[in-house]
Amino acid sequence: MARANRSAYLESALRVLAEDGSEGLTIAELCCRLGVTKGSFYHHFSGMPEFVTALLEFWEDQRSQRLIAASEAESDPQARFALLMDVAMGLPHEAEAALRAWGRSNAEVRAVVERVDEAREKHLADSMRLVGLPEERARVRARMAMAVLVGTQQRENPVNIDGLRAMLEELNADVSVNGAIYRPTIP
Repeated sequence: MARANRSAYLESALRVLAEDGSEGLTIAELCCRLGVTKGSFYHHFSGMPEFVTALLEFWEDQRSQRLIAASEAESDPQARFALLMDVAMGLPHEAEAALRAWGRSNAEVRAVVERVDEAREKHLADSMRLVGLPEERARVRARMAMAVLVGTQQRENPVNIDGLRAMLEELNADVSVNGAIYRPTIP
């Protein structure tokens, strides 16, 4: 039998969510995919409730907090926008859609999804203010960008990355960067 660490279980869980939704996320399925026994799972987690909490913490940390921190470290507004676009394209879209669906029936999941969305939206608004958008306009643009992202995740399986990129670039095509209009290249 193979050995799996906590991270392997958490990454595998995101793939299960993407492929089978929350209904497919079982200890047996995780162990089967990783080629390990259930004892291996219980070595790392006391049970499914602890695992779900760890999964949500992992997703929030890896797919939100760390990405926001990397973006905040970028001082050049144009480079930050390019990085944010790459971040948005690289998200585990199908897993995020499954998390959002799961959150409709699970309060713990819903709370984390809402917290992640709020943090992402706030960071987008802050980034847009850095390039000169007034606060209210930056908040509205950030909300629109999140609506495009989440809406695309909900409507498309798999997400058309080129289409998502084109919509987000069009949405932000007239954002001023240091007095100049930011005109991204639309593929």
